[in-house]
Amino acid sequence: MNTESRNRGWIGSAFRALALGSALGSAALGATPAAVSYTRDVAPLLRLNCNGCHRPGKEKGGVDLTSVGTMLKGGKHGPAVVPGDPKTGTLLGEVSGPDAAMPKEGDRLQDAGVALLERWIREGARDDTPPEVDLGPTRYAAPPVIPSMAFSPDGRFLAVAAVREVVLLDATNLSRIARWPGSATRPESLAFSPEGKRLAVAGGTPGVSGIVQVWEVDSGKRSGQWRLANDSLLGVSWSPDGTRLACGGSDKIARVISAADGHEETRFAQHSDWVMGAVFLRDGRRMVTGGRDRALKLVTVPEGRLVDGVNREIEPVVAMARHPLEDWVAFGGPEARVRMYKAEAKPDNNDPGRDPNFIREFEHFDGGTTALAFSADGKQMAIAGLPAGEVRVHAVADARRTATLKGHGGAVFALAFAPDGNRLATAGFEGMIRVFGLPKGQLLTNAVPVPVDFVHAAFANPVPTPP
Repeated sequence: MNTESRNRGWIGSAFRALALGSALGSAALGATPAAVSYTRDVAPLLRLNCNGCHRPGKEKGGVDLTSVGTMLKGGKHGPAVVPGDPKTGTLLGEVSGPDAAMPKEGDRLQDAGVALLERWIREGARDDTPPEVDLGPTRYAAPPVIPSMAFSPDGRFLAVAAVREVVLLDATNLSRIARWPGSATRPESLAFSPEGKRLAVAGGTPGVSGIVQVWEVDSGKRSGQWRLANDSLLGVSWSPDGTRLACGGSDKIARVISAADGHEETRFAQHSDWVMGAVFLRDGRRMVTGGRDRALKLVTVPEGRLVDGVNREIEPVVAMARHPLEDWVAFGGPEARVRMYKAEAKPDNNDPGRDPNFIREFEHFDGGTTALAFSADGKQMAIAGLPAGEVRVHAVADARRTATLKGHGGAVFALAFAPDGNRLATAGFEGMIRVFGLPKGQLLTNAVPVPVDFVHAAFANPVPTPP
């Protein structure tokens, strides 16, 4: 065994020992052992040995072992855990004995780990997960990277994704109206509902959770929050009737959920890489998903059935948007030009070089596309890309460039047209929102959407005193 393998084995053993130590330590001293804690004892054991295959987005056997609630629900063969009855649930039988079926890969659970699970179940499988703590608005030492923005349909508000919160601005002067903190560390995408009364936010904590939240715009109250995955969710959109939400995810899955209660109606898992977004078509019964696997896929809702690939798979999908009045989808990536396609099944095509749904392409940035957006009337498209510092506006009808917006201090990740199409908001790496007038492209106003505590920044990173 080489040194690296020995080190991995030692680290794994150490983690197992830590997971069991608090529950077994008092017994070793002859004292009455404390009740087993799910949070302190059981959850770390399951994360280390089981959650790689039994988690949101990868529930082998239909079993999710990432929470007590999902364990009680169970999968194809019944509940994984039945409080007070270790013999009835499926979990203990799967991990017990020298020929244990689980985990499929790696070492079986040690006897002490099995005993810990058994005692926790016998004691009632108590869930002592601490409640979510509202940490309040984020304190900033520097302007945050802005990944997404959206104007409300009535043009009153501009919603901005920041760090662990959404900031609502007055669309006319960019003054702050409200700050809505949430539990998603990184809100990645946001969208107003068709009637403008709700705001959907998709994001999460990378590698930990994927969360969708819905906020009531007038009251500022959160009407829904649902953890759907164990990795960030991306590219959220509303159904035309405002009853459902679609989003992509870093777990390679596209989902459609009820906007009222978060119930998952559709799960589409036929991408081989991150799904960067999902957009409903006009009938609300189909959607298009776009992934880093280079594919745009046409999918039925709620069945989740693949109808066809939409595009010739040239490059990864980095940014995508649906035309507001037509079933057309545009996307850009790191290599080719932004391309627009009809979102429909392809006709019979024996020539792999043909691209029958292709409509037209738009000017390319040398380093690729970072964001794109349509105006509400579908007549304009804004595109941002690399090298950073420039946004271009094009006429959709003929791809002609109509304006060039310069002066950005870094990559632009967020673009939003005002409903009247006469203004375009841009933001990204530098944390500054700029609003440009169209068609001339003159800068109208700019602002940092959050308060920045430069004094806090100075104390957090003090300047060394010269010797």
